[in-house]
Amino acid sequence: MATGADSDWLHKPGKIWYTNNMKRSVCLLAILLALLLPTGCRRAPSPAPTDAVVSGSDAVSLWPVPEETLLPLAPPSPTPDPLLAGEGVYTIGWLSDTQHYSRRYPAIFLEQTRFLAENADRLNLAYIVHTGDLVHNRDEEAQWRAADEAMRVIDAIPYGVLPGNHDVSGEDDSAYSRWFGAARMEGKPWYGGSYRNNRGHFDLIDAGNTDYLFVYLGYNMDEEGIRFVNETLAAHPGRVGILCVHSYFDTDCTLTEQGRRLYDSVVLQNPNLYMVLCGHRYNSRCIPAAVDDDGDGTADRTVLQMICNYQAAGFVGGDGYLRLLQVDEAAGEICFYNYSPLHDDFVYYDTEEHRAENYAFDPADEQGCVPIPWM
Repeated sequence: MATGADSDWLHKPGKIWYTNNMKRSVCLLAILLALLLPTGCRRAPSPAPTDAVVSGSDAVSLWPVPEETLLPLAPPSPTPDPLLAGEGVYTIGWLSDTQHYSRRYPAIFLEQTRFLAENADRLNLAYIVHTGDLVHNRDEEAQWRAADEAMRVIDAIPYGVLPGNHDVSGEDDSAYSRWFGAARMEGKPWYGGSYRNNRGHFDLIDAGNTDYLFVYLGYNMDEEGIRFVNETLAAHPGRVGILCVHSYFDTDCTLTEQGRRLYDSVVLQNPNLYMVLCGHRYNSRCIPAAVDDDGDGTADRTVLQMICNYQAAGFVGGDGYLRLLQVDEAAGEICFYNYSPLHDDFVYYDTEEHRAENYAFDPADEQGCVPIPWM
């Protein structure tokens, strides 16, 4: 964790991305490569979801999203500073799979949440998502204490959590419920309601000109949980739905078993659902799905499906990388950045050394801009 003068950059509005001279050449190379590579959301690899009409609904999956519906945007420019949200821009922070921080490197977890709390005004931070695996060993109280301490730093900011596979064991969610159950969130003005003691829940967030519905469902969902999600989305038709889950994409960004179930039973069934956020597997990508809600052969909405999980990066459980989603309603775009307050760095896999790691992914996927699908 940076201390003293080294940490002052967090509060200096004039600072731009890279102040370290050693990174300048790497940054310029990364920008040049990004300009030459396809930008925005990237297509799903095969096998992809089927195009069959879903039983009981007119919704049809048009996968991948038709090329003409994608706006070819350049990657984010290195200026202005993405840590200083411009006028009319607000940020959604996103943490996931912090289990190794809770297990061995609690100071990094604290660094992440302190960064979000201390820069909430600069980022115009509207909300924070955590998509599960708060701890690595659900039976180790010290890990829950570390997660609790880190998450309490952002208690004054609207946020939501869900249990990942390391937080629960089958039907046993006793430890998770003790530390992050409904009692922790009840009374918060944004907290809408709980399913099974916060194994699922929903939050109502108003930011900019958009009324959001963040709906959560933890690992190993059952039919009752899926019904909870669908009923919650149906009860708020005027809100932009964002589904937060733990398992959805596999490492190669094909759908997991749980992801397939959610795609068929939730994504295709709810016309007000526009984003899916997940962790669990190692990757950082944004993949769109085009959905034909009325079955006329034309896409009615695009669903942005995002995975972000850096736990395999580096040697300390993910090197502190988190994701920032910056929404610019006037420009009609969402820009996403992966950022490490530990290293003051935006792109991890832009070096030959890092790209040689076992679970390395394309640095072009670590940042980009996409059209806002609900506008």
